[in-house]
Amino acid sequence: MLKKLFGLGKPSALIAAAFRDITGMLQQAGRMLDHSLAILLDNRELKVDLEDMDDVIDEAEWRVRRSILEHLSVSPRQDLVASLILASIVQEAERIGELARGLAENAALARGARSGAFADELRTLAGRVRALFEQCEEAFREDNSVMAREIMVTHRELKAELIRYLHEIADSDLTADMAVVYSSSATMLRRIGSHLSNIASTVIQPFDHIRHGDEDA
Repeated sequence: MLKKLFGLGKPSALIAAAFRDITGMLQQAGRMLDHSLAILLDNRELKVDLEDMDDVIDEAEWRVRRSILEHLSVSPRQDLVASLILASIVQEAERIGELARGLAENAALARGARSGAFADELRTLAGRVRALFEQCEEAFREDNSVMAREIMVTHRELKAELIRYLHEIADSDLTADMAVVYSSSATMLRRIGSHLSNIASTVIQPFDHIRHGDEDA
């Protein structure tokens, strides 16, 4: 991504730091998702403070936005496109963390353990979403357009499968609490995939086409 935006030129220290912060945000959000899924689908106890983990992501978002503002206030014409792209990406990364935390909160709505066919299917789908984190980070870091396209294709496939999963829930005899837990969790996972796909789109799309087609995913 750095090479794509700056070519042979060297980005400012502030912009380079912003790229590192976004990578860290994705890594932190991935860890949060791991903890949340363990609670939601494996019925484990929460051993970390997800709110504190989310605060780390929020603080990184503030640093990135502050870095962009400071950089543009000094050199408004330098790295303008890169700054706009970073401002878009950091919003996507922050929302992923928020959604990851929300998955754990869903578990509190269930009156019993999450088990059986619906839990197993959601676990499989969640694992495929989780795999996108490392792929997205690498595609973003290495300016890998092939991997970025694969992420976007995988997201579209997962989106269709998660929608099908919602229809299965609607046709099932699940209790109300379990239907809410599984359906809302599936929707959150779909949105996480959408945000990762949006980040990947910055590798291959011009600025005016970033997020095109998945705004309401």
